[in-house]
This record gives sequence, C-alpha cells and structure tokens, in this order.
Amino acid sequence: MHSIKQADVYLGIDAHAEHCTFCAIDKNGKIIMRQNVPTNAKDLRSAARQLPGNTWAIIEASSVSILVHDALVNELDHVVVCETRENRLIAKSTDKSDDKDAHRLARLLRMGEYKEVHVPKRSRQELRELVHAYQAAVGDAVRAKNRIRSRFARHGVRITDSAYGDGRQDALRQLRRIGLKPVFDALYAVLDAAEEAKEDLGNALRTRLSHTREYKLLKTIPGIGPVCAAIMVAVIDNPERFPDKRHLWSYAGIGASENSSGKGTVQTRGQKHGNRLLKYAAMTAAQNAIQGDNRFARHYQSMVEKNDDSRKMRRAAAMAKKTVARDILATVLAMWKAGTEYREDKRAKSA
Repeated sequence: MHSIKQADVYLGIDAHAEHCTFCAIDKNGKIIMRQNVPTNAKDLRSAARQLPGNTWAIIEASSVSILVHDALVNELDHVVVCETRENRLIAKSTDKSDDKDAHRLARLLRMGEYKEVHVPKRSRQELRELVHAYQAAVGDAVRAKNRIRSRFARHGVRITDSAYGDGRQDALRQLRRIGLKPVFDALYAVLDAAEEAKEDLGNALRTRLSHTREYKLLKTIPGIGPVCAAIMVAVIDNPERFPDKRHLWSYAGIGASENSSGKGTVQTRGQKHGNRLLKYAAMTAAQNAIQGDNRFARHYQSMVEKNDDSRKMRRAAAMAKKTVARDILATVLAMWKAGTEYREDKRAKSA
C-alpha cells in the first residue's frame, strides 16, 4: 500500500497527444523542474530519469494517460492516474495553461487531494480495447440501420427488421425509384461492414476469454451472456479492489448518493457518474434476467406487483430493474471473490 508521505518529489504531468508538460515540486512546494516532453515512451523515460529518488507522478485520466503511465511506471516510485472530475482546482480555474495545469496537478498530489483511477495490466488493457471496439461496432450498426429506416420512410416505405438482412431486395422493390439504388447500396455497405466488424470483434472477445475462469463463472449467472461477461471481466479486472458491493455499485453508477445539510434530513438520489460500460452490462443483464425463470425475475415481479397504481407502474418497473442490476453485480462480486459458480437456490452473501 502506497503512502503519499513516502514521496520527496511530486511530478504533475499535463498530458496531450503531441507533448506532455512536466512540473515537479519538492516537499516544500518549490518548483524544481519544468519541461515539455514529446509524448513517446523514450523521451518520457529520459525526462523522468532527471528527477531524484522517491518521486511520485500524477496524470489526469485521458486517451493518452495509459501510454504515459506505462512509460513511467518503472522509472518512478509511483504513478497515479486520477479522476478528472475530482480536480476542481484545475477544472474551475480561469487561469489555464499547460504549465499551470501541471503545477496544479503536482500540488494536488502533494496534498493527497485526488481520486486514483485503477490501471489494469497490459493484457486487461488490451481486453478493454476489444470491448470498446465491439461496443463501437454495435453503435455503428444501430446508426446504419436507423439511417436506412429513415431513408425508406422519406419515400413512404415502412420496413421491418428483415429489410436489414435477407429482405432488403423486397424492401428496395417497394421504392420504385431506380435512381436511388446507389444511395441504398452505399447505406447497406456501411451496415454490412459494421455487422462484420461486430461479429469479428465478438469472436475475438470470446476466443480471448474462453480459457478464463472468471469469464466462465460469470456466464453461469442468469442474464449474463458472453458480451456482458466480457465487459464485466474487462472493466472490473480485479474484484479485490472493491471492498464491498456498494463500492461496485457506485463504480458502475447505479448506487445511491446521500446529501445532508447540518442536522437536516438526508436525501438519497441516483448517481450521475460511473463507468458507463459496466452500467450498460449490468442493466442489459438485468433486462435479460427478468425475462426468464430465476430468482432475479421473481424478485423483479414481486417489486412491480406492489404498485397498484398504473400511473406509477413504469417508474416502479425502472426502479425494480435497477435493483436487479445491483443484485446481479453483487452476485458477480461475491462469486468472483469466492471462485464459485452460480446457484439458483443460494443468494450471494454481501461481498
């Protein structure tokens, strides 16, 4: 376990695709280094070697933060990737520049005022890249279908899902507009490419995880299919970093936050932030589970049936679905930690 008191030098790094700005301060807050460094592993390591021992570094989470972290992790004593939203000293500042932002990061590190982001090992980083690419391909396919549906509707043709596959020629014949063929050929080419990419990436995910014990365990839980299991393995990475289920719910953005003022009442509300990919997997798993015959579905049904008012039924169903998603994540955490498969007759203990 790292302690910020161990450090003698605090390095703030304002990272960009082309260059990184280094600003290092000592224990007294005095600046001992300012330097612009090209964003490549060789130059980053060379600059880091100029610093004395017991140096900590901090970088805000971004598209290049993993690259910078991996380049420096063996050169410095500790490299922190921090949550950007927590850095109000930088975000709210009206006096911004790369130099000043790097200095502010170094000051936040020195004070310990940051929220660290988990950085997985290289193999799990690659898995996350696969998951993100798969999700992007899914989104591309959905957008391509929406464009095709919209284009048909513009010419008064209503289509069914078959128009995206084997029924596309029947749908095109309804147009009676030969001149539009190149337009629809291009739209269908985009859809076919997205569907092919989705299939290829899905196969790559399953192949990569087929030998992984935690992936096999999670797929035994009702509602969790191959894709949701892959997302959960990639995003959670190490279940031990979550002390209990509430921390996992918060990370996924499906927990509840509490606000209080003085001696007033405590208000509980849903969270606005969280890992969107994990939330998607949990909510998708919940939607799948409640359509089957399992304890999640029965729990969902019992919560919905408590509301006799039909006007409140939709809201109750949404809240019940989120409760099921939390229950599934709690089950995931408990099973993964224990290394045991899902049992329908046994509810997972609080992880």
